[in-house]
Amino acid sequence: MDPGYRIPNTAAPARVAPLTRRRLVDDAVHALREAILDGRFSSGSRLRQVALADELGISRTPIREALGHLQHEGLVELLPGGGVRVVALDLQQAVDLYDVREVMDGLAARLAATRATPVALTALRKCLAQMKRCVDRGDQNHWFAPHVAFHEAILRAAANAPLRRQVSLVRLSIQRFHPLLLSTPERLPQAYAEHEEIHEAIVAHDAEGAERLARAHIASAKEIVLKLMTRGGNGAPAAASHGPGRANQGKG
Repeated sequence: MDPGYRIPNTAAPARVAPLTRRRLVDDAVHALREAILDGRFSSGSRLRQVALADELGISRTPIREALGHLQHEGLVELLPGGGVRVVALDLQQAVDLYDVREVMDGLAARLAATRATPVALTALRKCLAQMKRCVDRGDQNHWFAPHVAFHEAILRAAANAPLRRQVSLVRLSIQRFHPLLLSTPERLPQAYAEHEEIHEAIVAHDAEGAERLARAHIASAKEIVLKLMTRGGNGAPAAASHGPGRANQGKG
């Protein structure tokens, strides 16, 4: 055999190592975000990295990175000395949040009216049907899930990636003020009627109408929330502070 000859390496090339740490951070972000948004971590509560790491079964490093993501989303804030707590929304923050939602939802509805695929329209119809059943039964507990899904479906139908990434803002405003809005008895049928009109405009490819109705829907919710908060209510759901691994009962 020629001494300069080398036997070809026929073994499969090595795979790239999985990004385990990245997945840990993403999973931690998801778990902590859900715990904040559904009230398991109450508004203004202190978050301790050691306790969170123990509960999620991971080290403090991905927890620290996850909290950084949540700070960027406006869900937590850093305290002097390095502590972290869940942001407590006040009246001005509610105004700011709804102002952004109004513009964002209007744009999403406008784009959805021109870009929605048959699959996207089917998803919207399913959400609307679930919401209608809640209205017919007077069921506030199970309204929440199809309500969020409806708005997220519009964002998907809009087919705009930067806009789609703002879905956490949608969930933040809906979930933080959901109990306050539904404390008004007539809000459930009123909200359904507003969603139905938005859906009809999207189906009719009426971009201007869809945007106008979507903005009016958010403006209506904002008016109710601000009125109730001014009377002494608050924007945070009333729930005990528990760990991220425990499901909150009563949410639909």
